[in-house]
Amino acid sequence: MLPMRSVLVGLSGGADSAVLLNVLCKLSEKHGFIVYAAHVNHGLRGEAADADERFSTELCKQKGVECFVLHADVRAEAERLGMSEELAGRRVRYDFFERLLSEHGIERIATAHHKNDNAETILMNFMRGTGLKGLCGIPYIRGNVIRPLLDVSRAEIEAYCKENGIEFVTDQTNLETVYTRNKTRHILIPEIERQFNPSFTDTITNNARLLSVEEDYIEAETQRAYSECVTDGAADVEKLCKLHPAIVLRVLRRMTDAVCGSADIPAAVIESVLELARRNRAGARIDIARGAYAVIEYGKLVIDNDESPGGFLYELKVGQSLYIPEAGYTVRAEYADEYKRGDGEYFTVPEGASLVIRSRKSGDRFTPWGMDGTKSVKNYMVDRKIPRRKRDSVGILTINGDIAWIIGYRRADGYKFNKKGIKISVLY
Repeated sequence: MLPMRSVLVGLSGGADSAVLLNVLCKLSEKHGFIVYAAHVNHGLRGEAADADERFSTELCKQKGVECFVLHADVRAEAERLGMSEELAGRRVRYDFFERLLSEHGIERIATAHHKNDNAETILMNFMRGTGLKGLCGIPYIRGNVIRPLLDVSRAEIEAYCKENGIEFVTDQTNLETVYTRNKTRHILIPEIERQFNPSFTDTITNNARLLSVEEDYIEAETQRAYSECVTDGAADVEKLCKLHPAIVLRVLRRMTDAVCGSADIPAAVIESVLELARRNRAGARIDIARGAYAVIEYGKLVIDNDESPGGFLYELKVGQSLYIPEAGYTVRAEYADEYKRGDGEYFTVPEGASLVIRSRKSGDRFTPWGMDGTKSVKNYMVDRKIPRRKRDSVGILTINGDIAWIIGYRRADGYKFNKKGIKISVLY
């Protein structure tokens, strides 16, 4: 990693973040980078939280470090997002950190995660069944986030504070055994160390390093398989089902992550998606989470959500370009007095004709080029095997209200170009 010029410390005021700030300030004198700090008042502990904020800002003032403070209502955010206060607080913090990096040109975020945090995370992930990746624990570096204390134990941090006279505050909620992490920290791990392995924290973190090497290899294989099987969010079912079981589940999880973001999808749900693919029955569908679903469409496994782009309608003016966000392309109409094959679609239209690009509507019918009689747009899309999830994004050109072209697919049998008219181009 290249030498950094600036770093933002996530400062709670606790022993670990106070030590991190102290160490980075010392290193900055030698290596010439700038240290900033960010403190989040989560609005959960009243005066105690305010006291932590005052301590953190005063500590930064003593060290000549600029400190950014955010006041957040994490409880309300958790309710809005339908997640725990712990997860909502993490999201609030990292969103704040990323915004500060963007606004102030800071290069890195430094968090004070240490060896004991890592052991707790690994054990919690094991109990939740997150698979090999979860057993690798907290990474030293993820994107622009660094964790310099990850090999340092909590006991070593507290000893450093004592030896160097570093003051810190204690969040009393960290001592309460209400949250899963606190139960793991204060009950489960101490009992394991008493009854089975006094060096359990070292053992579990050393194992995580070994597993990380294997994880890197399997992830590389997963990326290769994903590139071969998945196109535009849809996986070729035949290719997918031929993958090794260790790889196919990872490909599916990567597909769900692309739609659901960081939502924690249980392993049982991923297994259900795989079973859906193995059966390969057209139209079969299962729900995943938060409006996301998996469905079989024409030999493809598609993972998508129920957020429809909605109907759209845009007036197209000759001589202008028009971007259609729902369709993801730009359409340009211009006058033409010569037909050039392969260079857009050409139409002869009445003077002053109304040109509109819209989404499909119930009851739409048109006469496909070269055919007698009309055909419903719905049946045409089914025959062309246009996935259901994409049908509302297909643009339809109408001239004076008549369907003239299902853009990207087929034009209607009308408005044939005759020496002079308009050319319509689509730019992706």
